[in-house]
Amino acid sequence: MSEPTVQISQGQLVGTAEPTPHGDVHRFAGIPFAISPVGPLRFNAPGPAPSWEDVRPATEFGPSPVQVLEGPFSGTVPGMAPDRVDEDCLTLNVWRPANAAENLPVLLWIYGGAFTIGSGSLESYDGARFAAEQNVVIVTANYRVGALGFLDLREFGGEEIGAVTNAGLRDQLAAASWVKENIAAFGGDPSRITVFGESAGAGSIIHLMLAPGAKDVIARAIPQSPGVDFTQSGEVAGIIAGRLLAELGITTAKELLDVPADRLLPAQEAVMMASMGEYGAMVFHPVVDGEMVPSTPSVAFARGDVADIDLLIGSTAEEMRLYLDPRANEAGRDGLIEWATAYLVNRMGGETPPPDRVASLVDNYIKASEGTSRSTAADQWAAITSDGGMRLPALRLADSQSQHNPRTYAYAFTWQSHNPNADMGAFHAVDIPFTFDTLDRAGWGEFVGIDDEGRAVGHALRSAWAAFAATGDPASDGSGPWPAYDTRTRTMKILDAPLAVVDDPLGEVRGWWDGLWNENARPPGFA
Repeated sequence: MSEPTVQISQGQLVGTAEPTPHGDVHRFAGIPFAISPVGPLRFNAPGPAPSWEDVRPATEFGPSPVQVLEGPFSGTVPGMAPDRVDEDCLTLNVWRPANAAENLPVLLWIYGGAFTIGSGSLESYDGARFAAEQNVVIVTANYRVGALGFLDLREFGGEEIGAVTNAGLRDQLAAASWVKENIAAFGGDPSRITVFGESAGAGSIIHLMLAPGAKDVIARAIPQSPGVDFTQSGEVAGIIAGRLLAELGITTAKELLDVPADRLLPAQEAVMMASMGEYGAMVFHPVVDGEMVPSTPSVAFARGDVADIDLLIGSTAEEMRLYLDPRANEAGRDGLIEWATAYLVNRMGGETPPPDRVASLVDNYIKASEGTSRSTAADQWAAITSDGGMRLPALRLADSQSQHNPRTYAYAFTWQSHNPNADMGAFHAVDIPFTFDTLDRAGWGEFVGIDDEGRAVGHALRSAWAAFAATGDPASDGSGPWPAYDTRTRTMKILDAPLAVVDDPLGEVRGWWDGLWNENARPPGFA
């Protein structure tokens, strides 16, 4: 196969050709989409990408963002460890079918990793098979994570060094803008750019949609398992920044420029661990800054601020089984009621829920689990936190968006892991290798116990994502019918074997939470 070349705004690129079971693809890797955020630019907004005169090789992935390689969020699922990291990381990768026609749909992946880890070059996110199978262009892009991506230095002289808020989100928007400008050279349609991502990638997307200019670049969005309503307030972001500076023994943003990454990362981890009890596990997180993030996603979606962007949103059925807590088994029913009360107080900004309603909530989960393989208190707690923290909040965004845009769709990924050594069910992140057809990479196949039915679910998912990117409707020959979501029927697609279309599958569960969830309240410290 000959080496493919393209001419983009910065210069000429030469990539690589590689085979897949669905046909050959061209890959262009390590393309800079912004200036290197190093030295005095460490906390700045991403500037314009450099140009070059000679043909530039795009045959190797660029380095991943600086991150802790063995921290609390690494190693939870396979294939999440990058091979090398560097602050000079703002590159992206493009896969296109070798016989690409013009104006193909484009899907830009925003990776997850609790806003502290991740990379666009992980083998789990290899876009080759997805691009070839579905005749689309796949792009993965790096963005700054942890303190380098989400530190708010406004109270510590950040303006003096050009520091911005939400630098990681700005990187993502810069990548999307680069795609808009250059993707036609790869056979992509700049008017049909869909951002898709999982976990913190999905959380990024629901914030990115709010950014000024986002709707001019992004046509559609697929947040997979987003965390909703965890947007930090400026007050808490300032507290976290102050703690980081204190941990490093400095007082100003300017001094932070001289702190090497190998000192910054341990300090970042120390602040995360020390602040977790007050502000949750992800203290480096998008913040309402009145600029990049003008409000919380819930408020913006309800107002119709993102009505111009088509939405396909969903979750896995058992998100929090990935973090199963065996201590719940010792707590029992009374302990679960105490835990649920504290959980709701934290989520509701200090409002204590009626004790009888919390007891009723817990009892409903206990009753629903009787006679199933999910009948321990740990199972019940995982179900409570999956619904309360992930599944129902995501559907509330769908409720809001459907009022303003009829191209709103919802799904539940319910295919359960078949790993006989670990009953993880439809856990958080299980959908990643299905999305990219990388179940044979990084140990994913063994981790989930894949079979032919599971592979068929993956094909259906990719067919739907590609159809949605192409037309704004996920129905396709591969995924079958997929009615739009609205608040009358709350119709969702069930991604499982077999596929199904179900009206309001969480209707009963929503009833259990009635009266316990004030959508206008926020956790302490959150906007």
